[in-house]
Amino acid sequence: MLELKSKQQLVIDAVNNPIVTTIVLIGVVGTGKSDIAAHASICIAYGFPRTYWPVFRQNLSTAKRSIIPTYLNMLDMMNLIEDQDFVFNKNDSEITFRNASKIGFVEADVTKDRQGRKIKGINATGNHIDEADELASEMFITATSRRGRRNDFGQPSLSIITMNPNDTHLKALYYDPWQAGTLPEDTTVIEFTIEDSWQSPAAIAALYRNPKPWVERFLLNNWKYQDDNDSLFKYRHFDAALTSELDLNATRHIGYDVARMGTDRSVAALWYGKTLVDIQIVKGSDEQMQTDDQAMWLIKYMTQNAVLASNVNVDAVGVGGGVIDHMHSKGINVNEFISGATPKSDKYDKLRSEVIYEFSLGLERGEIKIYEGCPYRNELISEAMAHNHKTSDKKLAVESKDEVKKRTGSMSPDIFDSVIMALATQTHTENADNHIM
Repeated sequence: MLELKSKQQLVIDAVNNPIVTTIVLIGVVGTGKSDIAAHASICIAYGFPRTYWPVFRQNLSTAKRSIIPTYLNMLDMMNLIEDQDFVFNKNDSEITFRNASKIGFVEADVTKDRQGRKIKGINATGNHIDEADELASEMFITATSRRGRRNDFGQPSLSIITMNPNDTHLKALYYDPWQAGTLPEDTTVIEFTIEDSWQSPAAIAALYRNPKPWVERFLLNNWKYQDDNDSLFKYRHFDAALTSELDLNATRHIGYDVARMGTDRSVAALWYGKTLVDIQIVKGSDEQMQTDDQAMWLIKYMTQNAVLASNVNVDAVGVGGGVIDHMHSKGINVNEFISGATPKSDKYDKLRSEVIYEFSLGLERGEIKIYEGCPYRNELISEAMAHNHKTSDKKLAVESKDEVKKRTGSMSPDIFDSVIMALATQTHTENADNHIM
């Protein structure tokens, strides 16, 4: 049974306000911003016939593991029954209701649709733009411009936008005017705080144990917070790393972090030289997938992206050994990545710390770039910022994955680990014996 908290009710009130055309939801992780956006979108589609309501996300691959499950879960919470009240077409990523209304999940990736031609053909009632700060400005403008074209039954022409006010065009468009009190009357910004969270007190307490920059931004909504000088990763460096350029002739590298426990994910990361291009979640936290099947997926991914086995690192700890063994049985001798292995320099406690430092230094120097079409960019930043570090005995020690999970209670930096594993193939792989030493 769905029970709205006071902040969620404010969103519904804004939806029912005929003056409002844009609702921007910002704030703390785990407070249900996407959930209430889904609830409002479903209410409109279910209540008004022949509504078409696109839900935009930069990458459809991320939508399938994030916003689509959110909508399906919300339908269940609203006691709407599949194949009775609605039909979900998985292939087309579309929900159809009995009144002929549809909610469609649409990719808004500027790297795949430079002129936005696919979006320009959409005639929509309204829309929901999820993680809007990941979208290029031209894609965002095009997406919002398609509303108000199928409103024959009194449906509101409305954009519901969920976003983090990072230093993007959307911060200047919504967040800064909201802070200054100069928003137009048809635009509403609703900020969710930790008090609005649906998480347990224990889960919230665990989040406060993250590094200060992470807490300031993701828990306290302090988007003006300046990076600590001693922070290993800084937001401004991630922002500066974004690029639209891609060297198709660069040597390609893959890192594959294999799930070791039930709540972990198996994640692959692809680099073109020093540019991070792609992140794929192969096995979700709620999915079961045999290591042999993961090995076959990785072989296919290597083939599709023309990556040599000598440029692939696979997590060799725990069940990752099963992936490596199966690939070896196929004659594909990928490298084993052991996070606790001896680093090249005695300035670090272990290999993982050394590669993490090289990642942060590469971002700071502008040597490492992140392709604008790379999925899970916000998640990568969040996971990177969640790591504590210290220096003892003149050695830099970065928290291990297990230490991060123990401290936060849930966060497993699987995306981050796959990224640094792929980076390590460029500087730390000994192809002679296929081990990281």
